[in-house]
Amino acid sequence: MNIPSIYKPFAGLVFLFAVVSVLNLPILATLWRHSFDDGTYSHAYLIPIITLYLYFKLSANGLLAYRESISYVSLALLIGSGFLLFVTSNAQISIGYWLSFLAVLTFGVMSLFRFNWYVLFPTLFLIFIFPLWGLLTEVLQAISVTAVTYMMSFTGIPTYVEAQYITIPAGVFEIADGCSGLRYIIVSLAISTLFIFMYINNTKKAATFLTVAILGALLTNWIRITALILIGEYTDMQSSLMEDHNTFGWYLYIPFMFLLFMWGNKLANHDLLSTPENNTLSPLGSYPKQSNVLLLLVAITVSSTTLKSFFIPTLPNNADVIALTEIQPTIERYTSVEQLSSNASDLTPMVNLKYFFNGVLDNGKPTGFGNDYLPKGWQEVDQEIVGKWRYIRVANRRNAALVRYTYEINKQQMASPVAFKKQRLIEALTGKSETYMYWQFFDCLRDCDAEKKHATNNQLIIV
Repeated sequence: MNIPSIYKPFAGLVFLFAVVSVLNLPILATLWRHSFDDGTYSHAYLIPIITLYLYFKLSANGLLAYRESISYVSLALLIGSGFLLFVTSNAQISIGYWLSFLAVLTFGVMSLFRFNWYVLFPTLFLIFIFPLWGLLTEVLQAISVTAVTYMMSFTGIPTYVEAQYITIPAGVFEIADGCSGLRYIIVSLAISTLFIFMYINNTKKAATFLTVAILGALLTNWIRITALILIGEYTDMQSSLMEDHNTFGWYLYIPFMFLLFMWGNKLANHDLLSTPENNTLSPLGSYPKQSNVLLLLVAITVSSTTLKSFFIPTLPNNADVIALTEIQPTIERYTSVEQLSSNASDLTPMVNLKYFFNGVLDNGKPTGFGNDYLPKGWQEVDQEIVGKWRYIRVANRRNAALVRYTYEINKQQMASPVAFKKQRLIEALTGKSETYMYWQFFDCLRDCDAEKKHATNNQLIIV
């Protein structure tokens, strides 16, 4: 297949993205699970298409060209990001390996192509795929509660606010995670930065446009929540919008975006994706420099999470063990689990489980977000860390029990998730990523104090 010279840089870029992706399939699997399959990130399907389109147009307009020499700065940054990817993926630090993966792509582009800010933007635009933005949820949630409380003060409706709950005579509204306005913020950031990239090259105008886009997204969400509360009050909570409030938000948000871009057209002062002759780069070779390609391939191969997964044991889930008892924690994803025997003692756990996590990304970890260490139907009374174990007193109607668990990596046990994360990072430097969790359940005669004391004095109960 004979590719026109002007499109060869684009073909090389697609090949680069494909190689990095294939070498990091476990990371793509986590993105599919936590981003593409999440309603907050439903825009994720469009982002790669937009990125490829931007690079296609840059290549067609002569703004994408291969380097003619080695860039040692780009190479150093690429090696550094590859090292971070190796460490954070071994330690299963989600935010770390997502950002490191994006850094590998970005500095890979810098190493292969001549540097221009507009050559990096399409790759950086991929950040809107990564489920990092949830870090803003609590802040946006608190701001929304404050803003809606203020707006409700003008309605004359009696309003009581406690935490994220707003109580009115007709009922109670919760400003939950989905009501924080995060999805509107992400969309506003994505489309406004894209518009700025293509049409605005004045810093002051760009900052103004971006600020209005963010404030508009926030205001739209506050109006949405306030309107829903008013509708709930006046319809005695019978309106269909009480169930389908997300769609209602988009009815408010889309008109704002039309107005935003009508105003943005007045700020626009150039068109990057047109074909002005004075913007094209001086023509260079149709193929990348071989030394750049070789160094790039070595750097991205050494940090590959796909290759690492081939050397990690994958044991089948032992569902029969879990089926033996109803008393067990809820561990969403693990490699295997086994029922352990115990040392002869006056106190023997009713349930003694050992979970194994092989370290493959998205195969779970002891501190996974969805893990619940309490058995179903039991409520926590109190908890504390003693030595290497975390003890939780639980109750179920009139019954009392004691749960304890500990994390392990490289034969080192600890009860604190923070300390465990730090140890995972240390062990990741040597490539160790297999982890364990020991979980035990003890029946209590009264208040569990005697059982806790006995269990504490017999730390090495596992055989």
